[in-house]
Amino acid sequence: MNRFRKDGRGEHGRGEHGRGRRSGRGPRRDKPESALPTNAPARWLGGFEAVVRALTDNPGEARELWIEHELKDERIGELVRRAKDLGLPVQYMARPELDRALKGGRHQGVALKTAFDPAGTFVEWLDALDDERKKGLVIVALDQIQDPHNLGAIARSALQLGARCLVAPERRSAPLTPAAVQASAGAALKIPIHRVVNLAQALARCKERGLWIYGADADGKEAWSAVLNTPCVLVIGSEGYGLRALVRASCDELLRVPQVAHGVGSLNASCAATALLYEIARQKAKPEA
Repeated sequence: MNRFRKDGRGEHGRGEHGRGRRSGRGPRRDKPESALPTNAPARWLGGFEAVVRALTDNPGEARELWIEHELKDERIGELVRRAKDLGLPVQYMARPELDRALKGGRHQGVALKTAFDPAGTFVEWLDALDDERKKGLVIVALDQIQDPHNLGAIARSALQLGARCLVAPERRSAPLTPAAVQASAGAALKIPIHRVVNLAQALARCKERGLWIYGADADGKEAWSAVLNTPCVLVIGSEGYGLRALVRASCDELLRVPQVAHGVGSLNASCAATALLYEIARQKAKPEA
């Protein structure tokens, strides 16, 4: 649960995200091979839905497809056809090999290896935005969110409610695991997730570029009574501890979701994010006076 306290720190894992390269076989897709590093970090996605969505929405990230040997499923033929059309190698593996690749995660007998380009940074992306592209911009920053299920749920709400991307620290943040992708209903494969070295510094850069910074905090102003401007960044704190002191101090205004006194004390981080993102979207949709 997210208590949105003003201090405290959580302990989190590390995740990776970005634009990717492929293994070098088959035709070029999104970028020239030479523009992408050969040592890009990789991860595995499992399950038919996650693999199909990744091949459809992010084909430039795909690197290799594994299928369980002698697996009987009518969807395999179409999956293999897509992979071969993209020039991806297809390997038929024993089930224990897929289990190891997915680290015990659910895979239904299919797994896709994806590779990422770590060269691009959030600041570069931000600095490339012109005034027109910044109009109505909403970014969600995650201050050491630990639970991959929360990451997935926030990614889903962010995508559905109009946010452009997520930003999270490189260290002590939930990784983009198959569980996160599943919890997001595939949204985590569609919304960019930028990793930054220092979140407070990234927020400072956002301020320099004219973005408002709103932090979710139990001591903040009721979101319903606040005037929420865009472009903006909504910052969600870690489970149980909320925003760290430096990140909290980076915010222009702190917001809270009104709750009844006889409740359980706080909302889950993803629930709070959804409520606040909805309020931002609602105010954006209001006609100008």
